[in-house]
Amino acid sequence: MATATVQPIAGVSANREADIEAIYPSIAGSALGGLIGSIMDGVAGVPFLPLRLVISILVGALLLPLALLAYILTKLFGSYYVLTNRSIQQRNIIGNALSQQIALTDFEEIEIASSGSGGYKFHRTGDLNLQNAKGTTLMTLTAISYPERLSQIIFDAREARIQSDESLSIIQNRA
Repeated sequence: MATATVQPIAGVSANREADIEAIYPSIAGSALGGLIGSIMDGVAGVPFLPLRLVISILVGALLLPLALLAYILTKLFGSYYVLTNRSIQQRNIIGNALSQQIALTDFEEIEIASSGSGGYKFHRTGDLNLQNAKGTTLMTLTAISYPERLSQIIFDAREARIQSDESLSIIQNRA
């Protein structure tokens, strides 16, 4: 009869890393995406609403092949981020090779920078700069859609990691 090892805290394992979320960057981080976003930002500046709608549809239709190309290139040759219960990893889409990794306990602050290329405003994206206590950027997650949401998820995962480590340390000291 097989028995499972009982964990001191349900769902917490001292030696297992579990994925929380995979995050794929927007096309705004690419040169083509920035160009498309800049052009569409210019179209949004047309003051007369009916004319702005017509121009948006026409320009959008003309830019569609470029947008599809940017999307395909980003999804084939780009990278993505994996948030786990222990770290944030940057991985290549092809081959899934690990490019960069930072432990959740290695950074103190997350700065959201939405002034990347001209397309960041149109695509509603931003960069997340993970910084240590001195303000040095340890890792940058580029062109993230709704960066405030991801920032909160990362902070929640970081806080859970710190609390779990403290609890496991107390339990191990009792034994």
